[in-house]
Amino acid sequence: MSLIRNNSSRTNAGGFTLLEVMICLFILAGGILGMTAMQIEGLKYNKAAFTESQALFLLNDMAERIRANRGNDAYVLDFTETAPTQSVDCGAANTYCTSNQMVIWDLNQWRSKVEDNDYLPQGQSRILYDNPSRVFTISIRYDWTQLGGLDITNGQRTVSITTRM
Repeated sequence: MSLIRNNSSRTNAGGFTLLEVMICLFILAGGILGMTAMQIEGLKYNKAAFTESQALFLLNDMAERIRANRGNDAYVLDFTETAPTQSVDCGAANTYCTSNQMVIWDLNQWRSKVEDNDYLPQGQSRILYDNPSRVFTISIRYDWTQLGGLDITNGQRTVSITTRM
């Protein structure tokens, strides 16, 4: 039995080198940055979907208002027009409103929501009426630059629905 060790038979299994650790950290950092970028894109598209659903909700709201006040074709408003001033609050209790007063009240209530930045960014609205076909076309235009880039619509999106009276 020999008590002398032979240094030439020792193996070099001392662990990771500093270079291997740096490469692993670089790969890990790249993965984390990629996941963060995906999260940011997901949030951006989620906000765009929420804005789109708000616009559709407001379009349906006005279509229901028009249907509720059936027979009145005064629901006409352009993007650049201001809503007529209302003299009666038709939402107050025990208040009777004529059909024309209800049109003015509906237009003011609806337009105030469309133009509120909490609902839609830079929202604008238009209601057109085609008398021969008795069809209303309700449109909402709003800022769409949250998805980046100014495409052919100059950063604005317009959604429309039609309803027959």
